[in-house]
Amino acid sequence: MTTVEPAAHTPTAARRARDTTYLPEVGFITGTIVVLFLVMQQNFLLFHLSAELFAIAVSITIFMIAWNTRASNQSPFLSFVGLSMPAVALLDLLHAISYQGMNVIGDGNPNLATQLWVAGRYVQAAIFLAAPLLSETRLRTGDVLLVQAGAFGAAILAIFTFKIMPDCFVPGEGLTPFKIVSEYVIASATGVACLLLIKRRRQFDRGVFRLVLAGIAMLIPQEMAFTLYMDPHGLMNALGHFLKILSFYLLYKAIIVTALRNPYDLAFYRMRRSEEALRDHLGGLESLIATRTAELRESEARWRALLECSNDWFWETDARGRFTALSPRAQESTGRGGSELLGFTHADLLDPNRPEEDFPALLEALHKREPFRRLSFPLATPGAASRWVMVSGVPRFAPDGTFLGYRGTTSDTTARRQAAEAARQKQTMAALGSLVGGLAHEINNLLQPVISLSELAMNRAGEDKKLHTYLGAVHESGLKARAILRDVLQFARVEVAESPPGDLEDAVRSAVQLASPTLPAGVRLSTRTGAGLKPVTITATELTQVLLNLIQNARDAMPEGGTLGIQADLVTLKEPETSRRQLSEGKYVRLAVSDTGTGMDEATRQRVFDPFFTTKPVGKGTGLGLSVVYGIVRNGGGDITVESAPGRGTTFVIDLPVAEPGDQGFDKDGKKVHGEGSGR
Repeated sequence: MTTVEPAAHTPTAARRARDTTYLPEVGFITGTIVVLFLVMQQNFLLFHLSAELFAIAVSITIFMIAWNTRASNQSPFLSFVGLSMPAVALLDLLHAISYQGMNVIGDGNPNLATQLWVAGRYVQAAIFLAAPLLSETRLRTGDVLLVQAGAFGAAILAIFTFKIMPDCFVPGEGLTPFKIVSEYVIASATGVACLLLIKRRRQFDRGVFRLVLAGIAMLIPQEMAFTLYMDPHGLMNALGHFLKILSFYLLYKAIIVTALRNPYDLAFYRMRRSEEALRDHLGGLESLIATRTAELRESEARWRALLECSNDWFWETDARGRFTALSPRAQESTGRGGSELLGFTHADLLDPNRPEEDFPALLEALHKREPFRRLSFPLATPGAASRWVMVSGVPRFAPDGTFLGYRGTTSDTTARRQAAEAARQKQTMAALGSLVGGLAHEINNLLQPVISLSELAMNRAGEDKKLHTYLGAVHESGLKARAILRDVLQFARVEVAESPPGDLEDAVRSAVQLASPTLPAGVRLSTRTGAGLKPVTITATELTQVLLNLIQNARDAMPEGGTLGIQADLVTLKEPETSRRQLSEGKYVRLAVSDTGTGMDEATRQRVFDPFFTTKPVGKGTGLGLSVVYGIVRNGGGDITVESAPGRGTTFVIDLPVAEPGDQGFDKDGKKVHGEGSGR
């Protein structure tokens, strides 16, 4: 049987309505039934024999088709039904020649013919019941023939030899209960066969399925008709035989005509079934692929969202350590697009002007192809910005053990390091401020008599020039020492003068005027102040002092000339930056002083605000300038950071809180109030 009828051969409803090719066939069947009906009225035995011979001919023809196509026929249903039909045909033949009035076998008693009829119907019902169940099973021809021969032999022995089959018709009484019950059992079995056939309808061509189902279903009313007759030659018996003719005609159309017109449908049944199964499987796979694709897209979107939320960036390398893939977050840390870094290695990201930290351990792990975690090194970025990263990674291997490269993550730890550095710097400066402040007070007290008495002694030295020289040297040294102590006290915030909040534009203008005469000819000064700048929390004097110190350092860092830039803008600082830098949220004035000079290495940068630390030759600096700047800024509630690298210049960034009237440390007019609690 074929499996699924191609859509191309399925006629439309309109085409069916116009299709009249079936009319001659319907006319022939109708005419045949009319002729048989007339024959039945004139000679019932001829009618009965004709009906039975037609069923026998159909059964034998189905058997011959199944037998001759057994090697190529791939339809288990046709094979089983066809090879089983001889038993039905033989029992029907015996039934026909033993019928009352034929006088071929038996004594003319209608009971024998009825017994053979019931036996034939039992075998036929068993065939149609088993065929759908065995439609997926390839049976051997010999086994089927052996079973049918056994069923036929058992019926013959039970009826003719051992005479153990119950009576089915008693003259003068009619059908026996056994015959009636048997007809109901046979009809029920036929109904179950129809249900099984419907369940497996996809194994058949649509048209063939309808014909087979109709042919088998026609046997049910046939059996019901044979429970109602009282006369073997009566009208109800004839009705049953008419129904049998229609049933076997439908089976003839379904099996024999199909085999003659479409032999390949039988020969390639399994191929069609495999094609259908493959098509169904393909449809299932497509559905599964669509579902899995949707799940993968959802998973990809979820992981993409998580990647976008992460502060880390992710990367992959090949076996030579070159980046083959980077997440977009890499640009925030490196200052370069992810595509620019493709082909780079970790060594290309190292800033050689700063301490390597864990980079040697990273190189060792990469060489040994081992996992590594939380290894830090300085990141080389465009400009003078200092960035630090921490990397973790695991090696990738193919199923055969071939090394493919690494996959890992990189965290930008710059903010954490800056926060830790700021906290350390603040603690260091606070401790130094307390220590230096106390020492400066004591030394200042000791210097006072030195300066006063040396001056008094010079006035009384008379004409002794040598003594004048000695006392003058003592007096001058005392004055220089007191000036140094004044800077120390300024750093320690012990002694300050009352002054209104500093105006940044005025301070920048004043500092530039004071510093310009001392700048070498090769240094170009550039200043820019944003609009709407407000007074800050340090005094104008302190602000000018801060600027002068930074300008002087920038000048000294550019012995061969360069650009010195001063820039001021109004900014708003919020979490988490304020927590990291230990500041309060609010508005700040950001002052940036930059140069294009020689720059500093990392060790120098970390100590640049330490008191008495200097890189200048002996006698060229005290090491207090930047310490004083740091003290002024921090005690004003602000923060100062420095970005520098050798050969890239230096930038000092100062954030000073805007001075609002009524703030702590200021009176209602905005003037700074000094004393306990207003400084550090």
